[in-house]
Amino acid sequence: MTLDFLRSFSFTFLFKCLGMSDKLYSMEYKIGDLIIGKVNQIRPYALFLTFEDGTNGLLHISELSDGYIRDIEKFGTVGDEIKVKVLSIDPDNGFLRVSYKAVPEKERYSNHNNSIRTVPQFDEADFTALEEKLPMWIKETLEKAKENKDD
Repeated sequence: MTLDFLRSFSFTFLFKCLGMSDKLYSMEYKIGDLIIGKVNQIRPYALFLTFEDGTNGLLHISELSDGYIRDIEKFGTVGDEIKVKVLSIDPDNGFLRVSYKAVPEKERYSNHNNSIRTVPQFDEADFTALEEKLPMWIKETLEKAKENKDD
C-alpha cells in the first residue's frame, strides 16, 4: 500500500507547495525572457531549438509570423540562431514554448540567410501562351480519341 501511494504521489506538487524546485534541469529562464536558441530540428509545423544551458524548446509556426507561412525553412534551418521570447515552461521537464513574433521588432535577431536558397530556373519555352498551345492539345486529344474508338 505504501509503495502504491508513493507511485501516485506528485512530488512536483509537494515541492511547489513548499516553494521548492524539484527540477534537475536549469531554471535559468523565466516566462517573458528573450533568449537565443539554435535550430536543431525542423518539422513542417515547428522549429525545435536548443538553448545555451541545454534546454530544448518548440517554436511553433504560428509564433513565427502573423501571416501565412508556406515554407517554414524561410525562417530557419538547422544551425541557425534565433532570438525568441519564452511563452511557457513545462513544469515537468523544463521544455520551453517560445515565440519569434512576440520579440519586439527592434530586438529581433536571426542569422538565417534566405539568399543561399535556390530558385528553380525555367526556360521561357516552358511558358508558351495557352492560346498558342490549346489548339494543338485539342487536335492531339481528338486524334487519340478517334484512334481509341477505331480499336
